[in-house]
Amino acid sequence: MESLVNPHVLQITPYKPGKPVEDLQREFNLKKIVKLASNENMLPIPELVRKAIDEELSQVHLYPDSDNHYLRQRLAEYNGLQLDNVIVGAGSVEIIHMLIRTFLKSGEKVLSSEKTFPLYKIVTTEIAGESAYVEAPMNRDLCFDLQAIAAKIDPQTKIIFITNPNNPTGTFIHAQPIRDFIERVPSDKIVVLDNAYQEYIDNPDDYVNGLDEIRQKKNVVVLRTFSKIYGLAGLRVGYALAKPETIAILNRVKAPFNVTRISQRAALASLESEDYKNESVRMNRANKAKLFSQLQSLGLRVIPSQTNFLLFFPKMDVAELNLRLLKEGVIIRPTAGFGIPEGMRVTVGLQEENDFFIAKLQKVLAEIKKQAI
Repeated sequence: MESLVNPHVLQITPYKPGKPVEDLQREFNLKKIVKLASNENMLPIPELVRKAIDEELSQVHLYPDSDNHYLRQRLAEYNGLQLDNVIVGAGSVEIIHMLIRTFLKSGEKVLSSEKTFPLYKIVTTEIAGESAYVEAPMNRDLCFDLQAIAAKIDPQTKIIFITNPNNPTGTFIHAQPIRDFIERVPSDKIVVLDNAYQEYIDNPDDYVNGLDEIRQKKNVVVLRTFSKIYGLAGLRVGYALAKPETIAILNRVKAPFNVTRISQRAALASLESEDYKNESVRMNRANKAKLFSQLQSLGLRVIPSQTNFLLFFPKMDVAELNLRLLKEGVIIRPTAGFGIPEGMRVTVGLQEENDFFIAKLQKVLAEIKKQAI
């Protein structure tokens, strides 16, 4: 069968999401499971969004609006832009596919950092082969090194992904270095600012949300998502902001009816639920500070984060620790797939979920320590 396959596909290392709760229940016969592996918002969606979903259920026998008109219109208003500055996708992952498929020509390359979202590499490999993807090293603080990325730019570079804040490290780049970097990038290179976690930033005044850059530059694209702060990970809604000519080209490859009726209605309602967004930020900030302190008290190195997750280093075999936690009913994320084999990423959950995780982690660490004596 492999002889029939596009050789680029055979170069792909598949993306491995967090283990599903259902799989763990079947495997270990557990009654209580806490999943803190996928950076979801653990707060239940607001009543306004739930009502919108319920109302739309009666229409699911009909195709959705393929143009996503009303959602795009509201997103344009929300961001102070125009309708033709917006395109909507089934999660920002679909838009990453669209960008690379649309703009990457034969012989050109995609550039990003090491230790970041694996889908940039996976999609590039699928479309153009593994050699078309270039990684720059991170700095010692596990943050994107914009100077190292700039040094990798050459005539073959076409698309540059800057993930800010970064997944899985949680680190972010201050505003001025990003602005300076964008100014240095030649206009025939596309700079994609993947801002999936931007709502969690502590100081928005020191953050580039990309809106000014879109107005001023023809080669900047901003990615956003409803999967994190808005709590709609299960409905798959993301969007991109860019110059109208960029959006028009992307619309040529956008699949028809790509975002469901329910997803569009839920996203529209979410934009009217500022109290939910604000409460999510408040809860995350408080719970993250406590979780950070608890992990440090266990003697673990923890990376300060501007997101809704923490990267930590357990100083032991990550696979063994992960298996033991799974048997205790805790799902977090080993980060080998992100290029950090010695680390683990844990989502900041509700307080009771975080407490359950810490209690099980303490138990497992104590057992491993005892066995080592």
